[in-house]
Amino acid sequence: MKKIIAVLCIFAAVTAAVCSVPNAVASSAPASSVVSAKVVSYSESLSASGSLSFAGQSDVTSALPLVIARSCVSEGNIVKAGDIVAIVDKKGTQTFIESLGQLPQLAIASASLATAMSLIPDEITADHSGIVLSSVGNGVAVEAGSAICTIASTDQLVLTAPVSEQYISRVKEGQQVSFSLTAYPEEYFTGTVESIAAAARCRYSGSVLETVVDVRILPNSYDERLKTGLTASVEFTLTEPKNICVLPYETIGQDEAGEFVYLYADGKAVKRRIFTGAEFTDGTEVIKGITAEDKVFTSPDDISESRFVRLEQE
Repeated sequence: MKKIIAVLCIFAAVTAAVCSVPNAVASSAPASSVVSAKVVSYSESLSASGSLSFAGQSDVTSALPLVIARSCVSEGNIVKAGDIVAIVDKKGTQTFIESLGQLPQLAIASASLATAMSLIPDEITADHSGIVLSSVGNGVAVEAGSAICTIASTDQLVLTAPVSEQYISRVKEGQQVSFSLTAYPEEYFTGTVESIAAAARCRYSGSVLETVVDVRILPNSYDERLKTGLTASVEFTLTEPKNICVLPYETIGQDEAGEFVYLYADGKAVKRRIFTGAEFTDGTEVIKGITAEDKVFTSPDDISESRFVRLEQE
């Protein structure tokens, strides 16, 4: 009888020891935190900068530097093509050109300084009809190609935004846009793409020469804050909104095979390959590899695959 009791006691002790192993392993496993992917509504967009102007707005300029003796128009005046907008100070203009020390860039290479002087006009006329938006003052020296006055043929405001040739194929007439003004950075306005320029042009972005196509946008509604000359930040919506999964950057690891995360499954860390897409300030889109229900470890560098892991909240 004593032997039977002894055997039972040993068996109970062994069983207790075996049963305590998982608890011991679990208690000694490192504690780690997990998160789930955030589901957000997202539509692909394209950013550009532009400025507001009146439709048909253009500058009256001269190929020669000029000194304006008297401006004949002021803001708000209505002019017709051929109307005089400024009287030129010919003597002052001659002194101005001589002070530059060189012929204007638009003069032909063989022209002499005297020839350039003979081209100085007596007056400047409007090249099209419309309302005067601005004009230079009396006695002002104007560089070649600079505005002597600005005339708009209509009071319809338009927003012109140059778009890189790399993305112009994704912009269509009738497309909706949103924009904010530098003057009102917290306010958002909407507009519709009215037209896309028939030809591209080159411009400098910093020190880089790039090819762009001008896109003309009509604001969807009148707002007194929209004024000609104001600069704007424009967002073109390229795709319909869709729900996507976004993971924080710190949850994603990378090795020679690509990006991965560690999932929490049955008390263990399971390595999972993922494919990412759009990037945001607080994370990146996960196109394939996880769902919003998966629990993902926040520190992949501290996790080993198939290793027992204890969740911090547990």
